[in-house]
Amino acid sequence: MESKVQGMTTVEAEEDNQVVKITSDNTKDEWLISIDKYVHEKTKKTPIERVPLLLRKHKSYKNCCEPLLVSIGPYHHANPKFQAFEKMKIPFAQKFCHVCCDQVSIEQLYEEVAKVGKSARECYEEDPTARYDDELFNRMMFLDACFVLHFMFILRMENSSNWMDKELKDVYEQLYKNLYHVVGDLFLLENQIPLVVLNVLMKFMKKFKGNYIENFLELFSIEPPQTNSCTDAVKNFLKQMTGCCSESNAKEKPNLDESPHLLHFLREKLIFPLQPKGTNQDAMRRELYLSVTELKSAGIFFIPSQTRNLTVVEFKSRLIYGILSLPPVRVDDVSKNILLNLVAYEMCPHGPPDLYITSYICLMNSLIDHADDVKELKKRRILINHLGSDEQLAEFFNELSTDLAPDIFAYADAKSQIDEHCKQKGHIWMAEWIHKYFTSPWTLLAFLGAIFALALTMVQTYFAVYPRQT
Repeated sequence: MESKVQGMTTVEAEEDNQVVKITSDNTKDEWLISIDKYVHEKTKKTPIERVPLLLRKHKSYKNCCEPLLVSIGPYHHANPKFQAFEKMKIPFAQKFCHVCCDQVSIEQLYEEVAKVGKSARECYEEDPTARYDDELFNRMMFLDACFVLHFMFILRMENSSNWMDKELKDVYEQLYKNLYHVVGDLFLLENQIPLVVLNVLMKFMKKFKGNYIENFLELFSIEPPQTNSCTDAVKNFLKQMTGCCSESNAKEKPNLDESPHLLHFLREKLIFPLQPKGTNQDAMRRELYLSVTELKSAGIFFIPSQTRNLTVVEFKSRLIYGILSLPPVRVDDVSKNILLNLVAYEMCPHGPPDLYITSYICLMNSLIDHADDVKELKKRRILINHLGSDEQLAEFFNELSTDLAPDIFAYADAKSQIDEHCKQKGHIWMAEWIHKYFTSPWTLLAFLGAIFALALTMVQTYFAVYPRQT
């Protein structure tokens, strides 16, 4: 949008809420300095941003941008509809300090949070935090961090009756009634708290061992629960006994201390370890336009990959068929929120430098056209659908991919191999032949009967031509 005011042309960038001014009122040097200052301000990184307007307008994001019950951070703090849970944060903070950090006073814990208050403020966009002075901002961070950690703590405790106060019974009951809504709120991009704040409090939780954030992500991530086989258990035991887990691999794992917020850390876990991207220039230009049903008719079978890494998609072409392995994913209301906000995070100006989650969503959109495609992936344990009907899940992936552009390098090798496989007419004919004669037990029996009859006829013909000598 462009407007002219007394010799000054103002160009407003609606999406970023920024104003670039072209004016003759200033000298050339002043004008150039203002440009340099503007660029410096624009390149300042804010890890916790708002959902881009391009995505916010979509139906899928209607209920996945703003929290439903609890506000974390400054973006939605002033909204009156979250005041009920704001009041709940005070007893949560009191309980957290006395149960989890009983060796330290509440004053000491607050001072530790205040020390990182400036760093935490820089994680957010400037306008929403401007209404809070340092003291108010630090108080908000302290209450929010205590709430998040105590919430993770009570989810981890197996026998909660031993430590719950009777006077807080109503508070906990209210929380459990809205458990999944609260969990969904904690994964929203606009509802993140800097991990630097959580980390300064977690180091005082020495009484209770374990990483609460890791456990929380295991409970509610999009990854289905791992079912370790006996072989996997033996391998893990041998690794522990022989110490063959290399230090280099351990160093490469996502580091909680280096992550700006919970959503970023979850994303790092979902794409670890990173797979090398395709290098074939022709393969990079290829897109996968065939659905699961169409690929199946071309003799391609689907299996869940051994890893839960979303960047791992592999295709192997055999003599008469192909095998496409895809990472297994659980989709429910919480994981729906996670996927939506991970895509939004990648689309942010200061988001990650790659588009791994976006590329995965685009891949699933190309594979899923309708409910039959979802049904096949469910049958192969690649999709675990707790969201609703197969039609709903198909619509979810189709709507989510609107206006998204994948990384052209992502899955390039697998796409190229699938394309080459489908170009071989022999694979198509063999798949049609197998589908015609082996998908139904009756057609299979008829086929075997025909083979038996043909063999019997050949034997009879042979003995008719060459009778046995008596």
